[in-house]
Parts: sequence; structure tokens; C-alpha cells
Amino acid sequence: MLNAITVRGNVSAEGERTAGHNFKVLKMSTGKYAVTFDRDFPETPSVVVTIIGDEWRLVDNAHVHAIGTDRVIVTTGDYYGQYGDRPFSFIATA
Repeated sequence: MLNAITVRGNVSAEGERTAGHNFKVLKMSTGKYAVTFDRDFPETPSVVVTIIGDEWRLVDNAHVHAIGTDRVIVTTGDYYGQYGDRPFSFIATA
């Protein structure tokens, strides 16, 4: 049985890591972030992501755009369905 690996963190709307360890963030464009893990997962991880903050709770969103063993691409959106910079938190585990 393999030991589970978990990486979790919080990311600001500007693409800065605000909590968590073992990952780096690159803001690729408006509302699009690459979260790169310091250590590859042994298989594709399961990833959950959500917006941080009460002001975003009704219609703004966060999505897992793509997942690999080395990184996840997260997109965040605004009220109008367009990409928008939003703070988010995530958990990746395998």
C-alpha cells in the first residue's frame, strides 16, 4: 500500500502563495494559474478547488482546468462568466 501524498494551499488573486507548502504558483493570465508541485505525485492526483471569501460566494467560480502528476491548472471566473482573478484554496491528493 502506498502512503498518500497531499498538498494543500491558498493562493491570492495576484497568484501569490498565502498558505501551504510544497508547491509554487504562476499566474499565467487573468484568472488562470499553474500550481506546480515540488514533488511529482505517483499517479494523477484528485484535486478540489474553491474560491476564498464571502464576496465571491454567489456566482464567481474556480475550476480544475487540467491535472498532471506535476501540476494543476486552475481557472477562476467572475459574475459574468469571464475569467477573473480570484483567491482560491486547493487540496491535491493521491
